[in-house]
Amino acid sequence: MSATTDQFATIARLRALRGLWSRVGEVLGVTENARGAIQHAVTSLREATRDDAYVNILRGTISTFAAAAGGAEIQTVIPFDTIAGLPGDLSRRVARNTQIVLAEESNIGRVNDPAGGSWFVESLTRQLSEKAWAVFQELDGKGFAAALADGTVAAQLDELNAARSTQLATRKIPITGVSMFPNYAESPLERKARPEARPWPA
Repeated sequence: MSATTDQFATIARLRALRGLWSRVGEVLGVTENARGAIQHAVTSLREATRDDAYVNILRGTISTFAAAAGGAEIQTVIPFDTIAGLPGDLSRRVARNTQIVLAEESNIGRVNDPAGGSWFVESLTRQLSEKAWAVFQELDGKGFAAALADGTVAAQLDELNAARSTQLATRKIPITGVSMFPNYAESPLERKARPEARPWPA
């Protein structure tokens, strides 16, 4: 799952996903002790920027904290220079150590549901769970394959992305160092370009 700088939403999404996964197992008749799933959170590529790229370290830190507090057993931190090309040794080390320090050495990930009991997190988790379950039932009623084939899922995602783009363009969602407090004199990062992906075998 994607982990973002909206730490409370990330925590609540992970908590909601666990409950919904358990509910799916319950509906399908899976025994209670077999309904769990390992959660893998990845810092969001959408929050990484080319401009003021070093601020991506802070974004990755917030996202990793939220993933650990939300209970993700595995966290992957995207290197801060990944947008510019192939990450360098320093950025890979920082990404690795961000996860180690926050999730392991700080013991955030060792606490069982550290956000549990917070009224705000519990309320947000419940709201997300109810909305997600309604969307799930709607797609299930139509048939997931049919919803993918007829463009229903793509249309929902396009609508969300368009709304987010508008919010970014109008600074409803500010990005520090890009839309807020930009450093116009900063030189862009230069990284080795990624090789082109090989075509899928026919």
